[in-house]
Amino acid sequence: MKAVLTAVLLGLTFAGSAGAQAPADYSAFPCLSYSLPCGKAATRKPVKKALEGPLNGNAGKGKQIAFARDRGNCLACHVMPGGSQPGSRGPDLSHYGSSGRSEAETYAMVYDMRTINPETLMPPIGTNDILTDQELRDVVAFLLSSK
Repeated sequence: MKAVLTAVLLGLTFAGSAGAQAPADYSAFPCLSYSLPCGKAATRKPVKKALEGPLNGNAGKGKQIAFARDRGNCLACHVMPGGSQPGSRGPDLSHYGSSGRSEAETYAMVYDMRTINPETLMPPIGTNDILTDQELRDVVAFLLSSK
């Protein structure tokens, strides 16, 4: 019985490794971790970008972008007005519009928070081209409308 079990297990091991593929290469993706091996991977440097011209953002579109898991995904970390199942890693943004922050300051924070807080967990949305400039402006308009 023991010999049969050993043969079956060996057969499964060899069968499982027959179609094995090489591990995926993720080296092209930015890494924000400081642990090995990711800590030695190149990351994009923080970029401080100023808001150019008027904001011209659409708060309704910004809300859709902020809530979309494949776009802004802000709800993964933040409580936001109208959102369900928010995260708790980032600050509560329910009343962000009452904070007194300007359009330019908010734009810079959403673009790359690392320029303000180097230890932030927030992804560099603009620096990593996660959102377009107009989408960033829409998210900023949504944040500023949250009072």
